[in-house]
Formats: sequence, structure tokens, C-alpha cells
Amino acid sequence: EEGFKVIVYFASEGPTMCFHEEDAPPGSIKKWKDYCSSINMTYEEGVAKLVVREISMRYKRKISGWWFDHAKYGDIKLLAKEARRGNAGAALTFNHVEGGQEHLPDGSRLLKRGTSAEDYTFGHPTPLVKRSPDWDGNESMIRTIENHGPYLDGSLAHMFIPMQEKWHGGKPCFTKAKITDWTLRVVKAGGAITWATALEDQKVIPEKQLRQLEKINRVVGRWKKREEGCEEEEDTDDEEEEAVQIQRKRMHLVKTIPSCKKKKT
Repeated sequence: EEGFKVIVYFASEGPTMCFHEEDAPPGSIKKWKDYCSSINMTYEEGVAKLVVREISMRYKRKISGWWFDHAKYGDIKLLAKEARRGNAGAALTFNHVEGGQEHLPDGSRLLKRGTSAEDYTFGHPTPLVKRSPDWDGNESMIRTIENHGPYLDGSLAHMFIPMQEKWHGGKPCFTKAKITDWTLRVVKAGGAITWATALEDQKVIPEKQLRQLEKINRVVGRWKKREEGCEEEEDTDDEEEEAVQIQRKRMHLVKTIPSCKKKKT
């Protein structure tokens, strides 16, 4: 009713928990592999045909897309086939780069198409064990979208970044000005960006990050209105004005946006 689209996060290894075996309940991995073997399936086939297919067929068009994590542990082509079984138009991506992840001289990740099965780039920043999400080096992904997007070899250029120190928790690390600036630049260049927030007690978005998301919504909304109807820019608070100044300083990196036509009277 609200127009929200559901994107499913799915760990590609499924019950085998290849990426986090130490966290699996005792004996559960063996039971899963034994069960798949008993029905003449590999565990990769079991994850795709028994788990992903079930979710896809149960919710069908209620699911608009999938983000498959740890994709090297799964059968990417089979995962894609089963994910689209219930909705052929579902947008997919996989946390994997065929041929290996490429890096720029400063160590930041190169944003590029990862697999032939994806519709949008998975967009992870430099690993958090190495750099904070707000590290300026991660800005290279934005410049790639501005200079080469919005599609990279057929994939929609997309970034997926946590708002806090870690994916599941930690202190917020972005100022309102920086998070607004990064979002606006990606949107203006035609790309997409997803901000991951850690939930307090697995229930609610922390107050500071909620306010940042509200700020992003207002700023992007005003920009879209100006593009559509040439409405005059509203007054901004200090932090938003700072974001505007950052935008102006970087105009040489951003593609020129066509002027919108005035509303007919």
C-alpha cells in the first residue's frame, strides 16, 4: 500500500553456512548435506531448488529483487533461475566478482559488473576491517558512477554501504552533510545507493540514523521537484548548506544535468 519494494537478502550458502561454519548448531551442516544427498542433490542445488524456490514461489511478485551474499559458495546461475521463478522481473545481484575483485591504487574497490547473472552491482565498499565506511577512498565508487554510469557493462551502478562502523552495529560514522552529498551525487548520475542501518534490539532504527535518512529523503525529494518543475530551492539548514557547498566544489566530477523545462502556464 505504501509503494515499498521488497529486496530479499539471502546468504547463498544456505544451511551449510560455509562463511560462518563456527556459528552453525552442532550437526546441522552434516544433516543438511546428508539430506540433499539422499534426494540426489548437491547442497548448492538444495539451497536453490528447496529454499530459494520456496521463497520465490510463495511470495512471487511481492518480491522485487534479491541481494545474494557469499555468492561464491552457491550456484549463481541456478540461484538466479529459482529467484526469478516466482517473478521473472525480479532484479538480482550477487556478492561476487568473476575473475576477482579489482582495486584502485589507494586500495579502494573498483565498482564494476561482477557476474553475468546480475542486474545491478552489489556495491560493497572497502572491507570494514580495513577502512571505515565513510573513508574518502570509497568515494571512488561515486566517481565511477558519475563518469561511466549509470550502467556498467549492463548492470545498474549501485552502492551498498553501512551508515555505522559495522554492518550490524557500532557508532554512526557519517555526518548529515557527507551522507547527503554522497546520496545526491549517485542519484543525479542515475545510479542507486542503499544505506544499511543497524537496528536497536533488532526492532527500530537508531534515532541519529533515522534523522539522517529523513534528511536524505527531503533533500533528494526537493532536487527531484526542481528537476521536474524548476521550483525554487528552499532554505537549507547549516548541514544541508554544507552538503550543497561540497556539491559545488565537485562539479568538475559530475556530468552536466540537463536543465528542466519550466512549467507551462
